[in-house]
Amino acid sequence: MMVMPSAFPHFLSPDELTARRHAQVTAFLSGRGLEPGWLSDLMRERVGPGLLLLTSSPVHGLANPTSDLDFIRIQEAEIDGPRISTKIFEDGHHLEVVSFSEAELASNLDELNRLAALPAEQTVAGFRAWDKQREPRRKQTERIVNGIAMDGSAPYLPWLPALSRVWCRAALQTAVEQVTHATLAEAAGETRGRVGYAYNVLLHLMDGLLSHHGDVYTTRKWYALRWTRLMSEGGWHDERLQSAAAGLERLRKEVHTFLDPAAAAEPLAAPLTELALDAVQATGTARSVTVGVELTSRVRAFLPGAAVLVGKDSGVVLPGVGTESDLPLTAAPARLDELSALDAPAAAALLRALRAGAARLRIGYLDEEAGR
Repeated sequence: MMVMPSAFPHFLSPDELTARRHAQVTAFLSGRGLEPGWLSDLMRERVGPGLLLLTSSPVHGLANPTSDLDFIRIQEAEIDGPRISTKIFEDGHHLEVVSFSEAELASNLDELNRLAALPAEQTVAGFRAWDKQREPRRKQTERIVNGIAMDGSAPYLPWLPALSRVWCRAALQTAVEQVTHATLAEAAGETRGRVGYAYNVLLHLMDGLLSHHGDVYTTRKWYALRWTRLMSEGGWHDERLQSAAAGLERLRKEVHTFLDPAAAAEPLAAPLTELALDAVQATGTARSVTVGVELTSRVRAFLPGAAVLVGKDSGVVLPGVGTESDLPLTAAPARLDELSALDAPAAAALLRALRAGAARLRIGYLDEEAGR
């Protein structure tokens, strides 16, 4: 049974992190000629009373002169239905605010704690289903936990440990899925396609390790800059994590060299696999990862022995595949580091099925460590 993390994930204490973020927000607002009191009064006039949080890039010290001011407002009264942002243009400033109720936020924070305490596979499943079922949505929940109120406090920062675990696991699973695609592409003889998947692997591993260390921010364009900042500051929890980060940084700097035709025969899947497993193990997520495949519910074999899978709207040709059992990894999963053993036709068929949506991956986690 997994347990909630007990230590605060950031290398700064909660008070230190709040003070840093408050200073970043203060500098940002000052640069715009804005005062927290004026913003509070304006928002109260335009959208009503409630707890006002400034979110996104100013909080993380990433804002620039063109950055918007994004707010989330938490009100006592209940709200029904999906939300849209209210856009406010005042004195040349562009402000956006979206509102949620205290009750639905409390429900979300409880769900965040629940997901963080589950085994990794269930954590990721809940994370991916979140936006279909809940308000605030994932992105907005992250913004709320990280948000800074106009009085300089961070009222929802106590949920950062749960947020970090859930976001870390989601990022690591996406990285593992991209490792699988890169391995299949390489086995199928794709020399350039594997590099595209490799960049995705690196980005999501960065996000996973950043999130594990309390730096959670769902905007992908900031991954690389935040990663560079973390590498400069350090603050690793232990040598194991620092070693995983160093390996990621080495491959990040050399991955472009695999686009050179002279490097077409150089293995890329193996170092990507090693990197992903290092991150999964170093974060305490699991000791081993498995990959299985299942056909989606919308497709079926056209005829026994035919090399076509037919879906509701289209079909996909899979040479050598006539039934579900012919598709690799459908009968039983394999360990992530065993995928490179697939031959070229099998790898190509599986990759084609995944790309066409005729099949999907099932990622499993073995021997999970009991709560770092």
